[in-house]
Amino acid sequence: MTREAAAPAMARPVAVRAGADPFKAFAAILGLSHLAFCAFTTGVRVEHLAADLLVVSLPWAGRRASGFLRAALPMWMGGVIEDNQRVLLPLRGVIHTGDLARLDARLFPAPGGTSWPFWFGEHTNRVLDFASGAAYLLYLPELLLAALLLYLADPRRLTPLAFAFLFVSAAGVAIYIAVPAAPPWYVQTHGPGPADLAASPSPAGAARFDQMLGITWFSSFYSRNPNLFGAMPSLHAAYPVLVLWQVRRRLRWAATAYAALVAFAAVYLGHHWVIDVVAGWALAIASCLAGDAVARLRQGVRSRAGAVLRPLDNRRRPAQSGRATGRVAPDTNKGATRGPVCGGPDAPAASSSSCAGARDGGRGLRRS
Repeated sequence: MTREAAAPAMARPVAVRAGADPFKAFAAILGLSHLAFCAFTTGVRVEHLAADLLVVSLPWAGRRASGFLRAALPMWMGGVIEDNQRVLLPLRGVIHTGDLARLDARLFPAPGGTSWPFWFGEHTNRVLDFASGAAYLLYLPELLLAALLLYLADPRRLTPLAFAFLFVSAAGVAIYIAVPAAPPWYVQTHGPGPADLAASPSPAGAARFDQMLGITWFSSFYSRNPNLFGAMPSLHAAYPVLVLWQVRRRLRWAATAYAALVAFAAVYLGHHWVIDVVAGWALAIASCLAGDAVARLRQGVRSRAGAVLRPLDNRRRPAQSGRATGRVAPDTNKGATRGPVCGGPDAPAASSSSCAGARDGGRGLRRS
C-alpha cells in the first residue's frame, strides 16, 4: 500500500477520538450518582427520577438539547442543594420563633398592631385563596419556562439566570442552617416558645386552595418539606425576581405582577413573614448581580481563548485541508505573462540569445 493511500486510514481513528463528547459521560455520572445518593438517604421520588433522567438523556438528544443542559446545569445543582438540605440539619443553630414574630410586627405592623400573616389568617377571602394558591403553584414552572425561552432566544442569556438560581438556592440553605426561623403558621399553632422539633409540616393557608379544587397538591408537597424552620429568607419570593431581572421590557410588567403576587401569597397563606419576603428580594438581587458577573467572566474567557486559538487554527487549516483532499493549492499567478524559462528538464526550448540577454540584463541591473 502506498503512503498516500494509507494516510486516510491512519487519520480515521484520530478523528473519532477527537469527536467524542466527554459531557455525555459527565452528565450520566451526575444524574446517576444523585439518584444513588437519594436512594441511600432520603429515598427516590418522582421528581428525582424526572430531573436526573433529563440530565442523563439530554446530551444524547442533539446539540441543541445538550447545549441547553450545559447552560441550565447550575439550576439542577441549586435544586439538589435545596432538596438535600436535610443532611445539614444537625448543624442548625438556635431556632427563632416568637422573636421574629415580634420583629416583623414592629417593622411592618398590621391593623391592631399584629403582624400581617396573623391578620390575614383572620381575614380570608376565596378570591385571594385561589389567586395566592395558583401563584404558589406556578413559581417553579414559571422559572423553568423562562429558562427554556431565554435559551431559545439566545443561549448566552440563560447563563446569568442559571447561576443566579444556584447562588440564591445555596445562600438560602446556608441561612436556613445558620439562622433557622419558624414560619407564621407554626407560631400560630405551637406558640412563640421553644421550637418543637417533632412538629409536622403544614400547607397552612394553601390547604384552602386544595379544598377549593378538591385536590391534595399542597398537602402532599409540604408533607415532604425537608426543613420546617426555613422561613427566612423566602425563596418563593426570590425566584420570580430572578425571572424579572432577565425578561425583556415588553414582558416586564407581567413578570413584575407575578413576583408581587407570589410575595403577597407568601404572607397571606401564612408561610412567611413580611421580613422574610424582603430578605428574599434582597438575596435575589444580589444573586442576579453575581450571575451577571459570572456570565461576563465566562464570555470574556471565551473571547480571549478564541483570540489566542484563532491564528493557530488558521495556520493549521490550509495544511490539514491539503493533506485531507490531496489537492494542490491553486496557482495565484495563473494567466500572467511569463518570459522564457531557462534551464530545467521540462523547460520549453528557448533561444540562447534570449536567455543570454536575460542574464546580461540581470548583470547590467546589478552593475548599475
